[in-house]
Amino acid sequence: MIETLNDFEISLITKFRNHPLFSQIDAIAWEDLLAILIQRRFLSLSIVNLYEFVIDALTDEGIKRTVRGILNEEFPRNTKGVPLPSHRELLFQDLLNLGATSEMILITPETPTTQKVRNESYQCMIGCLGEKHCQVGLVAFLRFWAEVLVSVEYSCLWQRISERLSNGQSPHKIRSEFYYFHMIHDSRNSDIGQESILGGLTHSQELAIHLKRLISSKDALVYCLNLQENSYQLKCQFYDQFIRDRPVSFCQKK
Repeated sequence: MIETLNDFEISLITKFRNHPLFSQIDAIAWEDLLAILIQRRFLSLSIVNLYEFVIDALTDEGIKRTVRGILNEEFPRNTKGVPLPSHRELLFQDLLNLGATSEMILITPETPTTQKVRNESYQCMIGCLGEKHCQVGLVAFLRFWAEVLVSVEYSCLWQRISERLSNGQSPHKIRSEFYYFHMIHDSRNSDIGQESILGGLTHSQELAIHLKRLISSKDALVYCLNLQENSYQLKCQFYDQFIRDRPVSFCQKK
């Protein structure tokens, strides 16, 4: 069953990487790229609410600890317990360093499509409640929507972001403290069931360990596949809005 899940994830990731916006990323004007990133910020701001929802809805204390640990990274502290800039603040700073102004970031309204994607993503979580495979569904959706696909998104966008920000290795560019971090630490670095603690686990891998344990039947597997498909569709809807003159969604099922 896990092989089926792995194959399905890889197929969705491959299709997502081939989205027209990512395929044409080099041709996007810089001001349009900033507009996309500013809209994408609204989805980033919703991450905390999704994680808090899952923590409250989970019944397994071990999974709760994992999810709580990932959420706490949004609000890091130093070794003395003093709060450091939150991930929200680091995202804001990365956008400023990319050329956006504070006014652009703070005043730009959420588009109807962005709001729809954000709301429907939350509704997907709510829809798990009361279902037979609620627990595995919560983990499957959270992992794929908030970790796996986030890393894919930022790896595709990094091709342009890296024109102005660096991974910390360039003396001529400002270091990215948000996009590069999430691209690396959220990534699906291995197939489910092949995680290794050597070198540390990414967020996707931490959740994958629980996902494998929770998938105990074909019905549970199918439930997860459907939620991952929904996650993929929602992320595609977000990027579809930036492809002009497209009568149908790129990710619309044929």
